[in-house]
Amino acid sequence: MKNVKEFMVRDIPLLHEESSMKRILEIFSNSGHNILPVVNDDNVLLGLISIEELLDNLLFSKEDISLLEKMSFFADFFSDVVENVDLILPLVLAKDIMQGNVFTIRESSSMIKAAVLMKKKNVHKLIVVNEKNVPTGYVSRNEICKAFLE
Repeated sequence: MKNVKEFMVRDIPLLHEESSMKRILEIFSNSGHNILPVVNDDNVLLGLISIEELLDNLLFSKEDISLLEKMSFFADFFSDVVENVDLILPLVLAKDIMQGNVFTIRESSSMIKAAVLMKKKNVHKLIVVNEKNVPTGYVSRNEICKAFLE
């Protein structure tokens, strides 16, 4: 039986819960990954940050912008915020923006179990953890396909 450890994506950077938004953006831009596990001082998994959710929360929708344009005092306020984003980035921490409900799978689990769990939970990726609940990588639908083809 093919197990998760054989197919998982390894060497995924870990974010400490106290990592600043600036550090988070730096890691995303340099790592090539679109999800990052958030851990505590013992490297135990606490949550997850996805670049997709992060950007959705940082950027305004068209509806938000049209509403802001109608209320000039809000528009002025948000313009100041955007201009001073460098001052704000160090204040927002990983623990403030992480998703706490993370679906995990053990390294020793079968790829079939991973596929079933993804389907059951309707997720595209699972964080892979070792026996100490320390993240060691992730599996996605791509790895599921590779496992079934081999």
